[in-house]
Amino acid sequence: MIIKELEAQTQTDPLRRAGYEAERQMAHYLKRAFGEKPEIKLLHNLRIERQGEVAQIDHLVLHRHGIIVIESKSVTGQVSVNERGDWARHWKGNARGMASPVLQGQRQGELLHRLLDDHDEQLLGKLLLGKLQKRFGTMHIDILVAVSDSGIIQGGKYVPTEVLKADQVPDRVTELTQHYRKANGVFSLNFKDAGYEATPAELSGIAAFLNARHQPLGRIEAVPMTSQKTVSAPRPSASRGLTGVVSPPHSLPVAAPAQTESAQIPNCRQCQSSKLSIQYGKYGYYLKCAACDANTPAKPICPTCQQPARLSKSGPQFTASCAGGHQWRYWTNG
Repeated sequence: MIIKELEAQTQTDPLRRAGYEAERQMAHYLKRAFGEKPEIKLLHNLRIERQGEVAQIDHLVLHRHGIIVIESKSVTGQVSVNERGDWARHWKGNARGMASPVLQGQRQGELLHRLLDDHDEQLLGKLLLGKLQKRFGTMHIDILVAVSDSGIIQGGKYVPTEVLKADQVPDRVTELTQHYRKANGVFSLNFKDAGYEATPAELSGIAAFLNARHQPLGRIEAVPMTSQKTVSAPRPSASRGLTGVVSPPHSLPVAAPAQTESAQIPNCRQCQSSKLSIQYGKYGYYLKCAACDANTPAKPICPTCQQPARLSKSGPQFTASCAGGHQWRYWTNG
C-alpha cells in the first residue's frame, strides 16, 4: 500500500533528472509488487528531521517486523566496489570516486530509528495486560541499494549483498519480510531476528506518523529587489516582505518587478545530491550534504547580474543579496 507517492518533478539538470528517473523506476517496481498489499507500507522520497539532523530516504518499506531503506542510484555506465569497500563510477574510460550508498542508507536508517524511539509510547502499545511498553529497540532495519536497470555492477565478491539491480529489489523485500515473519513465529528458534512485531493498527499508525513528519526540501525562488523609480510625494519607510519586494502605501504606484532568471539549485560537490542544509562554520555558511556528509561552500551568484552574493539568515530562511541591489530567497532549511 502506497502511503506517500513519489512527487512528480521537472528537472533541467541532467544529473538530477537521471536521479529522479532512477527513483521513478524503483517506485514503479515497488508499486507493482506491493501497491495492493496492506501489510506493506511504501513511502517515497521521505525527508525527515531530528534534532537538526536530516535523513532523505528515496524509498521506505514498512512491514510488521521492521523497515527497509532503499537508496536508488542512477547508473548509465558502470559502478564498481573494490576490496576496501571504495565505490567508483565509470564513464567513457574515466573513474570517479563516490560515497558508499550502503553507508548512506545505514545513516538514514539510524536517524529514522532514533526518531521512532523518541515516540515509542505514542506509536506502540503495551504487553502483559498493559504493564510493559513495547519498544523499537529490537526492530530490524535493512538497507538495499537499487542500481538502475541501465547500469552495470562490477566488483564480484566485493559487491555488498545489499546492492541489487532495481528489478531485483521487490523479490529481496519479499524474502526479508518472510524471513522476519518466520523468525517471530511461535515455534521459531531464531531469537536473533525475533523480538519486534507491530500490529496492523500500529503499522498504519507508524506510516501515518512518518508521512506527517515529512519536511519538503527548501526550494529556491529568485525575486529581484525593486523600488519605485519616481515618487510624487513623501511617504513612510517601505517595509520589505519575505519576497524582498517593496510594499509602499496603496495610494502610490508600484513599478512592476524586473524579470529575472531562475536561480540554480545547489548540489553537493562530492556526490551531486540535492539533500542539503545550510550550516555556519569557521569560514561562513556552507551546505551540508545529508547523503554523504560532505561540505559544499555556499556561494550564491545573482541570476540577474551574475555578481557574487552574500547570505543573511532569518530563522530557517536564507536570503542572498548582491552588490547590484538584487535580493532573492536562496534556501530554506526544513
